[in-house]
Amino acid sequence: MATITQTQSYSRNTSLWENVKAGVRSSGLPWAFIAPSVIVMLLITFVPQLYQILISFQDFQAANLGGRPAAWIGLDNFIKVFTNDLNVPNYNFFPLLGFNIVWTVINVAFHAGIGLMVALALNAEHVIGRRIYRALFVLPWALPGYITALIWNNLWQRNDGGINLLAERINEWFGTSLETRTDWLGQLTPPVDLRGIVPYAIIVVCALVLFWLIRRTMRLGLRNSESGKLDVSRTVWSVGGGILLAGAVLGTLFDLISTGGQASSPIVQLFDRAGAPTLAFYSVLLSNIWLGWPFMMVVATGALQSIPPDLYEAADVDGATKWEQFQKITLPLLRPAMVPAIMLGTVWTFNQFNVIFFITAGGPRGQTDLLVTQSYKLIQQEQLYGTAAAFSIVVFFILLIITLINNQITRATKAYDEA
Repeated sequence: MATITQTQSYSRNTSLWENVKAGVRSSGLPWAFIAPSVIVMLLITFVPQLYQILISFQDFQAANLGGRPAAWIGLDNFIKVFTNDLNVPNYNFFPLLGFNIVWTVINVAFHAGIGLMVALALNAEHVIGRRIYRALFVLPWALPGYITALIWNNLWQRNDGGINLLAERINEWFGTSLETRTDWLGQLTPPVDLRGIVPYAIIVVCALVLFWLIRRTMRLGLRNSESGKLDVSRTVWSVGGGILLAGAVLGTLFDLISTGGQASSPIVQLFDRAGAPTLAFYSVLLSNIWLGWPFMMVVATGALQSIPPDLYEAADVDGATKWEQFQKITLPLLRPAMVPAIMLGTVWTFNQFNVIFFITAGGPRGQTDLLVTQSYKLIQQEQLYGTAAAFSIVVFFILLIITLINNQITRATKAYDEA
């Protein structure tokens, strides 16, 4: 104990640099083992990322690929990304971002919901052939994504597509009059236009979240329960989130009143495309739901099988109903597995390139483009390399914010027994 105490005292009394050098000397052999992988990571990951950051401040185009230096333009590329000053067809950043957010939320909700329900159904002992079902259900996720997307592209074709051919057969068999030449991927007229209720939905949703945030802050407080000091993270999220939510509610409400019910604020424009999606959106949505829920089923199945049966037996003895058992046993024990899976699924879905590109290519007229496909088009079609680099950096920070918010709400990175 004396040696340990002396070492800790020495570490506290020496400088940070001395501690670092002492640590490197004591772990020299491990550093020697990991040095090759660190060097490889620097070359294939960090150097390209640093180069991307560099060209995002330059007017880098196809002519500069041969080594000709590009002009330094500072933040102009970032300004063009937000102000739509790119002269690119069908480009509008904020409706594109809103569409991407709605796309992610709907998909992840269906993925997690369907995956959990199927896992619960197959976890029941009386289901015959559970292993066969699980093997069949996992096939969509196990297949390469671009192959699945190309198959769905053929199914949604207007002429001789599988969906329209199925409609023809249904008409023949049952005497119905279903449309057999639906232009699933090219029709521009939205089947449902919800843009009129978007401002009211924003007010209601933001007000409910603000109410929940206030209740949570009153219950937990802004100070750490153990140290009694102000919890910086909780304070930032509670106060900052409350100000933003209150601003969204009041700003949208004032906009509605001042324009006679026709809101036009930036937060409303954010959902301009998502409020009236084309038929192609529903096509790729169905395709991606089919593709994504098996992953959540696999994760939920593994978590369910790790729950001790004794807990349910004890709950039966105590007279707990099946719903109470689901709330008090199943859901809490599923959380450590499902929450990280949902966070991972959020990132995957937000950057879902294969499904969008190989089914609709962002069409019709860019109405199903996501941020990732738009970034690809800025390079492949427009050859605006500097702008595309700035665009990708913006997308990174958007994903970072979404991940931090998700982590703060779900506490996914905290241990099971932490508050």
